[in-house]
Amino acid sequence: MSQKETESSEVSRIWHIIERLRSENGCPWDRKQTPEKVQTYLVEEAHEAAAAVRDGKTEDAADELGDVLFMVLFLVYLYKQRGDFGLEQVCNRVSEKMIRRHPHVFGDLSVDTAEEVKNNWEKIKAGEKSASGRQPDPVPESLPALMRAYRILSRLAPKENGTWTDLRQQADKLAGKSRSLADAVANGSTITGESLGELLLLLVNIARLEGHRAEDILHERLRGLANP
Repeated sequence: MSQKETESSEVSRIWHIIERLRSENGCPWDRKQTPEKVQTYLVEEAHEAAAAVRDGKTEDAADELGDVLFMVLFLVYLYKQRGDFGLEQVCNRVSEKMIRRHPHVFGDLSVDTAEEVKNNWEKIKAGEKSASGRQPDPVPESLPALMRAYRILSRLAPKENGTWTDLRQQADKLAGKSRSLADAVANGSTITGESLGELLLLLVNIARLEGHRAEDILHERLRGLANP
């Protein structure tokens, strides 16, 4: 059996396990689940998998990614039982999307940098939404705040005429607000959550402009504090 056949067989095995769990003689807990109930477990498993990957724990990553895969397939199966869609439609949609958004691989477009790939991806994505009459998907509120800020700022940047893209301007704003914060502390003045939020947002954006994700670099910094 080839590697591809083995991988396909293992995915089929998970699918059959889910079928058994959801069957009349299966698991009472699994039979009671709905997509709305299960989605929270998908979020939890995704965070655990991300933590394992971030920490470079390959064995843990294999376990946690398995949990994510199981939850994805479980959700698809629940939708299939409701008559909404099945695994074939899900796989077809994502395959078509990946081909469509990589014209430099599956088409004739030429690109030289990863930045060009990213910009082209966003243009294609926006065109898809426009053609379908759908509004751009909102940035999920369930994301960690630093990650959500990064995503929102990335979307705002092209529309704000340089407000969020001028690194020097952003650094000057940060310096000014930092001085105001220091003065407030020195004077015993109240420091509001709003002012701290503005500082955090500026830091997230400066990190973004320098090619960093605040969520990742803060995790890296916290690693040393959590394990002194």
